[in-house]
Amino acid sequence: MTRCDFCGKSVSLPFHCQYCGKNFCDDHRLPPNHACAGIAEWKKTPAPGVGIRYGGGGATAYGGGYATAPKDRKPGRVPFWKHPYFRVALVLVVLLVLIV
Repeated sequence: MTRCDFCGKSVSLPFHCQYCGKNFCDDHRLPPNHACAGIAEWKKTPAPGVGIRYGGGGATAYGGGYATAPKDRKPGRVPFWKHPYFRVALVLVVLLVLIV
């Protein structure tokens, strides 16, 4: 068991601060909560997940957003000649013509 370097609480899974290198309990894991020596460096890093939107294509950590659908066709529609059942039907028609 490790002890929190700030309050002395016994901790089974301590949080290791990457800015000062000490171990802390869950209450003092963030740099502002344990008077960290590297607080200035911590404030410069961007917050995780800023600008992320899930569910749409093209989401990035900093740009965010949804990919826009092309304006010339409706999203989700597949042309009939690219549909798998059309290809199967076409093969069946060709085979039927060859047999007859």
